[in-house]
Amino acid sequence: MELKDVRSLVTGGGSGIGRAVALRLSAAGSRVLVCDVREDMARQTAEAVRENGGEAVAFFADVSEQSSVDWLANECEKTFGGLDVLVNNAGVSAAGFLESVTDEDVERVLNVNLVGVLRVTRALAPYLKESGRGRVINMSSVEGIRGSGMVPVYSSSKAGVIGLTRSNAIELARYGVTVNAICPGPIETDMLAPLIADPKFKEKCIKGVPLKRLGRPEDVAGAVAFLASEEASFITGIELVIDGGMTLKAL
Repeated sequence: MELKDVRSLVTGGGSGIGRAVALRLSAAGSRVLVCDVREDMARQTAEAVRENGGEAVAFFADVSEQSSVDWLANECEKTFGGLDVLVNNAGVSAAGFLESVTDEDVERVLNVNLVGVLRVTRALAPYLKESGRGRVINMSSVEGIRGSGMVPVYSSSKAGVIGLTRSNAIELARYGVTVNAICPGPIETDMLAPLIADPKFKEKCIKGVPLKRLGRPEDVAGAVAFLASEEASFITGIELVIDGGMTLKAL
């Protein structure tokens, strides 16, 4: 999966899946722009890339703010002269049953997870069209496919990402840009950490996975590198599930 000189942007690249993706793309030869609302974490990821012999630049960016997204697009052009691969990974969650969901939860989660993906893709689309090998890889979730009673807003936002992925795949295909979604299951990240800190919940979670383990960020990063590569040039509009078989068991 050769990505030499490919220019990539990873949102939410400061930790977890985003950091693993940045490192994996760099290992394949890509130059990486890492952005996160936690600039210190983005800088740590960029430093880790450089320590491994790669090229990376870190920026603060808030995908829920249009002005921040516009600034980020300008920085991509100034730093790399354009963009080839966009990984829309930034995301937040809010747990709770339907009647406990607040308007603030709804606005925050949808604004980052769904509207943020639209904003960033819209802002970077001109560069991806010019690339000649543009790739958009959106981070959805198995909860966007099967739903969950404990995260109604999160599930809705991730289902929306799948719909947006399909729509953009059709629209951008004539420019040679592929658009795909990845749907991770339970991955050991900061987002899941508070839940699996409870041994009983962690045991229950693993029990629901046929492969009998939680996923690692690297499990997702390898799939992102594949979709970013020339090997995936005829794949667009799909949802790639990475969940150890969890959704199969749910059926």
